Amino acid sequence: MTVDKLASCLSIREWNPMTFTAHLRDRVNKISEHVRSKTKVPVQDQVLQLGWKILKPQRTLSSYGIDKETTIHLTLKVVKPSDEELPLVLVEPGDEGQRHRLQVRRSTPVTQVKEMIKMKTAIPPKEQIVICNGKKLEDGKIMGDYGIKKTHLMFMTFPCTGG
Repeated sequence: MTVDKLASCLSIREWNPMTFTAHLRDRVNKISEHVRSKTKVPVQDQVLQLGWKILKPQRTLSSYGIDKETTIHLTLKVVKPSDEELPLVLVEPGDEGQRHRLQVRRSTPVTQVKEMIKMKTAIPPKEQIVICNGKKLEDGKIMGDYGIKKTHLMFMTFPCTGG
């Protein structure tokens, strides 16, 4: 092993420690890519730490004084989903396609959205088929499950009856 090489052991909580060879001149982002290839954890979701110090992607390993047998810890970023308001427009079926504005949040359950639609249209939830962003909204899910954004339209239709 040459002087500018070092073996680093990366400890990852709930995973087995990984050992790999790195160079003192390697940048932290190279280590992040290595971790991604081994764990499938996206680089943007990783936080590499040396003790309490968070390692910056563009800095070299040598700038942190990392040497042989150094342990780098990986923690994962916890991303809290946004619960922003989603002002949506419901389009009723028919030639006129009457429109109704609905104020929902990403955390709003689909069953609650269907109740809002009932208040606007008098159509019971069991008779509603609601489609938004190309997907049928299903009971038991929330609006955030559908990738819905502000200004998307929701379309309502009815179940087919007969043969």
